[in-house]
Amino acid sequence: MNEPRIQDVARLAGVSTTSVSNFLNNRMEQMRPDTRLKIGQAIAQLGYRPNSAARQLKTGVSAMVGLLVPSLANQFFGALACAIETAAARHGCQVMTFSTFRDPDRERFVTADLLAYGAQGIVTGSALNDTDHLATIATRCPVVAFDIRRSGDNHDRITTVSVDNVAATALAVEHLASLGHRSIALVTPPPYTLNRQDRLKGFQQAVARAGLTGELIIADANEAPRDPHGDTQLFELGRSAAPRLLAAASRPTAAIGINDMMAIGIGVGLRQLGKQVPRDFSLIGIDDIFFAVAHDPPLTTVRQPIQAMADAAVQRIVAPGAATADDGGLFAPELVVRASTAAPRT
Repeated sequence: MNEPRIQDVARLAGVSTTSVSNFLNNRMEQMRPDTRLKIGQAIAQLGYRPNSAARQLKTGVSAMVGLLVPSLANQFFGALACAIETAAARHGCQVMTFSTFRDPDRERFVTADLLAYGAQGIVTGSALNDTDHLATIATRCPVVAFDIRRSGDNHDRITTVSVDNVAATALAVEHLASLGHRSIALVTPPPYTLNRQDRLKGFQQAVARAGLTGELIIADANEAPRDPHGDTQLFELGRSAAPRLLAAASRPTAAIGINDMMAIGIGVGLRQLGKQVPRDFSLIGIDDIFFAVAHDPPLTTVRQPIQAMADAAVQRIVAPGAATADDGGLFAPELVVRASTAAPRT
């Protein structure tokens, strides 16, 4: 059986091939809703798939987006990859994903391969302090820096998409303070990255505003020389930090994991030490990964609007000059209260 062609879609939908082409290339501003519906139904009924090679030859544009993440060992970046794929599919694009362990040299190497394959643009989640290597990459294709707050020194072709990380930890502190906690700890791997620094800043500002005691516990990632940022060992870093929480001079009654993976590790470590969450210790994470609800008890967390962020990132690649509705790519976090936080024991 022959593969369906664009002409078959047009015939079944009762429209021109130009209309189908406009639909496939997301040029639907002047198209009536009923026309879009008929084309979409015809594509689904026929099982039509655009010929990406033919499109590239005709337009000179590859239907491919590169995604660079620190490590897929962090379930958040697995969720991000799925969200980017969903967003890219709406534009007829495929996604190639690589773990780069926040290594600028590896990012350059992988990007060179992606560009050789004709990638249209790159989304990178490295969030490093030094983004000079991104400026070099951006001379060759659009680059979207994920999880970095926009600043005045961004390169012209680098755009940013991020949750408001300062607000994220502030929400966590405010929630714990509302429950009556007066001493709160933030547990993080080495805060080398911009997003972690923003979360640390939000924590410090929020505890100061509330007149609380804030304890910073930096989990040591030096045991993994290839991963000084701790991305491949977040769970273990959280678990190993639990004894330090209980021995801290400030005697915190609650802890914030810099992300959910660390918070889940902290919860396991506390349980191994005979402590119950939240009876003995309240616990909150950031990201709202899938496993947050599987934690015992289900983890209170601060959610990132990951699909909306992925949509914005892909839009910045496929239509870099288009206006966007969000505020410079900065998205508001949302507190999700579950069973891991409660009032401290008196």
